[in-house]
Amino acid sequence: MQSFETSTLLATEAEQLLALQLDNMKEQLSAQTAASQGFLTFQYDIVTLRSMMRDMPQPVVRGHGQLVGYALAASRAACAESRLLAPLAEQCQELYIDDRRIGDLRYYIMGQICVREGWRGMGLFDALYQHHKVLFSGAYDCMVTEISAANKRSLAAHARVGFQTVQIVREGDVTWHVVAWDWR
Repeated sequence: MQSFETSTLLATEAEQLLALQLDNMKEQLSAQTAASQGFLTFQYDIVTLRSMMRDMPQPVVRGHGQLVGYALAASRAACAESRLLAPLAEQCQELYIDDRRIGDLRYYIMGQICVREGWRGMGLFDALYQHHKVLFSGAYDCMVTEISAANKRSLAAHARVGFQTVQIVREGDVTWHVVAWDWR
């Protein structure tokens, strides 16, 4: 097994992260690879990434001296500045985890998680989320993200970590699962 370490994104690694993101966008993958390995839907730019980095450390995994995974965190302020993140943050105001409105909780948005090909199936996904919990559970009650219903691998992995579906939304021809990991 290859060794890895969790850490936070350095400013000098932002372009590496965006390159890893691009390699895993759904449009870049064959249908077979997307179905078996998962895929990314939203493409962040350097401006949005820097906004996210300004407010919160960004959990990453490094292996053999390179960035091999990331799980982006977005504060409410960063979400307000992003056309990709703002709709989910607004939606959270009216969603519930058990009997509590998410908007009444201390929450943040998990913007995207990705593990480099060749490093999957080695525990990096879980390690990234555990690193989120270590970094943020003192200041936040939960994190929220959304996953395409077509991304079965990601849905299963998020459920395994402890996320629960709080809403299913259809936008055009795409169905989304809004999921939350409750740390209360």
